Amino acid sequence: MIQTMKVMEKNIEQEAANKQIVTNALSESAHDFTLFFKNLFSEDVEWTIAGHGPVAGTYYGMKELFEKAESALFLRLAQPLTIKTLGVWSDGHQVFARIESASVAIDGRSYQNAYMYIMTIESGKVTSGIEWLDLNAYYDIVNRIALD
Repeated sequence: MIQTMKVMEKNIEQEAANKQIVTNALSESAHDFTLFFKNLFSEDVEWTIAGHGPVAGTYYGMKELFEKAESALFLRLAQPLTIKTLGVWSDGHQVFARIESASVAIDGRSYQNAYMYIMTIESGKVTSGIEWLDLNAYYDIVNRIALD
């Protein structure tokens, strides 16, 4: 019984630590969402973008994630993508974050999106996770603005 209580205490402490790690990273990247990925994600992260279309799928490593998904958005923005954290919750090594973002595209139109992330945290870094977002908003800006 005492051993079980110690394990439970350790899990509660780990949950709180993981939640704080993500909360801090979101706060530090409020004015530039790219920092969230750079500061919190492991280089070999396995990240899934849920949904349909060319960007939906699983990416292996930060390099692939940015080359095939994230940079398509960030290159079309005139300003850094700002975020507002709506909530952060944790359960063991899993941390859940609900986020809204906003910026201005290089064509002068606004860009807004909303996200739900489920992230696995190991040794203070995101090692895997899944993201839900409004892919229609993502595809709109990517299809609307051609890059030379």
